[in-house]
Amino acid sequence: MLKFFSIFFLVLFYFTIAFGQAAVDLPVVVHDNAGLSITIYFGLDLAATDGIDESLGESELPPPLPGNAFDARWWIPPFNGSIATYNDYRAPGDPPAFPYSEWKQHEIKFQTTDFPITISWNLPATIHDSSYIKDPFDLQIKSFSGADSMVITLSAIPYVEVHVRYNDITPVELTSFTAVVSDEGVMLNWITATELNNQGFDVERKSNTKGNWERLGYVPGYGTTTEPQTYSYLDENVPNGSYSYRLRQIDFSGTYEYSDEIIVNVGFNPTEFVLFQNYPNPFNPTTSIQFQVLKAGIVNVKIYDMLGQEIKTLFNNEVEAGMYTIQWDGLNDNGMKMSSGSYIYRMTAGDFVDSKEMILLK
Repeated sequence: MLKFFSIFFLVLFYFTIAFGQAAVDLPVVVHDNAGLSITIYFGLDLAATDGIDESLGESELPPPLPGNAFDARWWIPPFNGSIATYNDYRAPGDPPAFPYSEWKQHEIKFQTTDFPITISWNLPATIHDSSYIKDPFDLQIKSFSGADSMVITLSAIPYVEVHVRYNDITPVELTSFTAVVSDEGVMLNWITATELNNQGFDVERKSNTKGNWERLGYVPGYGTTTEPQTYSYLDENVPNGSYSYRLRQIDFSGTYEYSDEIIVNVGFNPTEFVLFQNYPNPFNPTTSIQFQVLKAGIVNVKIYDMLGQEIKTLFNNEVEAGMYTIQWDGLNDNGMKMSSGSYIYRMTAGDFVDSKEMILLK
């Protein structure tokens, strides 16, 4: 049983959401015998295309340098009769599915009279150890993973092929976002299942009567991890009223995404059982359902199709009096996505029973 004083309440908001862009930015250093070097970057960004993306820092290099000079650049197939030259290349996802594992091929093109050329790298586990680098004649083949280097000695080799397999890349996956009101304030808790390039979270709040978001604080992330991570933030001395909270997840690249919002009512004393209309409605892919509980007891919320067949038990817990928010992601009890159409959600709490209709769109 969840135990709180009658003036307290708990907001439950369970969901799974992929935060932000899955992005991997990796350097490769190319240097020649004369001591000249260049660092070129490659990686994955789900916002990328096969063209030059200035927003990602990609740019076309100048024409090839004259003799006795050094030049290195990414050369990206297919060529279509021309050479696409980049010093910063990120492959497109097109479209992603998580965890994301896919082969991408690029080539490092170079020209110099100062051989040998050394290519060095230090790659994270997001690059699968089956990745490899080779010259176009298959004279030199080497694993392209971990920390290593490759030396090109033949001046007849104008480029090397880089075959990269991204290894189960997953963005920040938020699995729960909860809030508990106490005499100390509003305690926010959230859990991530996995994280990729996660710099951290801004915690934001707005009054539902004034409507302006404000940044409350910042909680650092764990970078890249496949282990569940738990976070918390206490919003102290919150005046009575209705508030919305959300998380702003920030990648190391500076990109960011917002979580869905949770609604918290401070200083609230329920006077009756109420089942509220879901929001948004119609919805895709998720919707929130809020209900109010007058006294402690078991509350059950189920979803039915229009034929009256039960498809999902959304909530079944013993709770104290208060306001609660839950979320439906359009899946049934077997984890299968339901088709577009109208559905009924029904709340049962003791003698109280109420139902409302909602519409799922695809």
